[in-house]
Amino acid sequence: MSDFYVMEPYMKHIQTIRNKALCNAMNLLRCTRSLILIGVFVLTSQLLPAQLFVELPNHNPGLAQAEAVWLSSGGKLHPLVSGETKAVTNSIKTLLLKQTAKNTFTTTRTNLPDFIHGSMDVADFNRDGFEDVLLSGAGPNNKTVSGIYLQQANGSFQRMNQNIPALIDGSVQFGDFDKDGDLDVLISGNDASGSLQTIVLRNDNGKLTDINAKLPGVRFGKASWGDINNNGLLDVIITGQTNSGLITRIFINNNGNYSPLQQSFPGLKHSDVAWADFNNDGYLDFIIAGETSHGMPFTRYYLGSKGMRFIEASSRGIRQLMHASIDVGDFNNDNFVDFVITGESLERPYTLVFENQNGKGFRDLVAGLPGVSNGIAKWGDYDRDGDLDLYIAGVDVCFNLISAVFRNTLDRPRDDVEVLYVETIPLELASGPYYYFVFSSCFCDPEGTGTKSYNAFVSNIHKEPVDFQLTYKFNELLINRFPGWPWSDRGHRTSNAFTSIKDAEEGRKTVIGGYSNDGFKLHYLNW
Repeated sequence: MSDFYVMEPYMKHIQTIRNKALCNAMNLLRCTRSLILIGVFVLTSQLLPAQLFVELPNHNPGLAQAEAVWLSSGGKLHPLVSGETKAVTNSIKTLLLKQTAKNTFTTTRTNLPDFIHGSMDVADFNRDGFEDVLLSGAGPNNKTVSGIYLQQANGSFQRMNQNIPALIDGSVQFGDFDKDGDLDVLISGNDASGSLQTIVLRNDNGKLTDINAKLPGVRFGKASWGDINNNGLLDVIITGQTNSGLITRIFINNNGNYSPLQQSFPGLKHSDVAWADFNNDGYLDFIIAGETSHGMPFTRYYLGSKGMRFIEASSRGIRQLMHASIDVGDFNNDNFVDFVITGESLERPYTLVFENQNGKGFRDLVAGLPGVSNGIAKWGDYDRDGDLDLYIAGVDVCFNLISAVFRNTLDRPRDDVEVLYVETIPLELASGPYYYFVFSSCFCDPEGTGTKSYNAFVSNIHKEPVDFQLTYKFNELLINRFPGWPWSDRGHRTSNAFTSIKDAEEGRKTVIGGYSNDGFKLHYLNW
């Protein structure tokens, strides 16, 4: 959650905050929301199928600050992952979750560098039939790492003698930007001196050269290739934090020279973006999610056209998320591209699958996946059955570390599907509004004393007639009352609906008790 990577690395403090009473309270809140959700299904006369994505048994260590790709090796598909595995020094790991048997993945170490705050991509760079790995990020002891690592026949990796800029808090991507048949490199982030960069490296017979593309440097975002005008030359979309503010902008490839598209889009940070042709009209669209300059979550998708003009599509039913990761793919084989997204709303982390409605919008699949912050979700057909499975990693609402493969069971015979018939639930349970309190926390110096400490902020109980109204008020009070608060990456969290003041008070007492037991300084924001 955003609460605890406020001003220090997340994993440094995770053991202090993983309090049993607090997690019990959050589990209770999730159960309350589930009842409301069931009520909604009853009112719309829908039937709930058995869960589509089923978590495979695993003993893999969970990950914070997670990054992942699916790597083809030995004729099988395996998650290649990196992140922090536990709350100790030098817990950074790069691991291969090796597919050792049917629906079984075993954690193995690789000879790739361990890193966080970075990015990976895979492709057959040297065209020898084996997928190679491009990566960049921060290794143990804050030493930057980067490079292209060529996969060998035995599954190990050998680093190429190529100068790949070591950038953190950014992205890397393979792609043939100049249509010459070999893979080039796009990389963004900040270097060891803090300089923000976005760089295109041209591949000339295996030698990479910086073309001086003069693209704006970004951090906390992404640079991604996509051919928006179908001329075979890869254009670039860039989102993130620049030296002069937040940006989301497309740059057109004019035979290796990049110029900005006149149309601009809302600038974001802690953002991700993905290209896809969502409406099957032959032109690339894109979806983007992240944090606005006002600290608000934002998710939108835009439809491309022949004239290189993008139209904002309806975001109805799409949850607004920040600190986001997005991956696109047709999980149900209906020839329309769907997407999976992880990230944080103003109240909790989510992992959501959105199903494409024949190019006319998206609907939340209500997939029941663990919501993660500091995380990632990636599509991959590991069992080669023709439908896309998922790998998910990150930190859940109770600060548990997640790292798991979820099998897509869409190919099951119909008689293997259980249907849940939900009967009478009172109408008012699904209509609201209900009772809420708001709470958040940080390892910070909100009162400007010069010393950081653990601080928790808790509101009194209110009804919420408008979504997130209480969260906005709560954050306004924080900013006005505590001079140190605006300088942190603010955490927001609101309880879920309680049906009575008494129940809300009990939930609030449990959260306060959890923070107290962990030694937090409590601040009460009553209004």
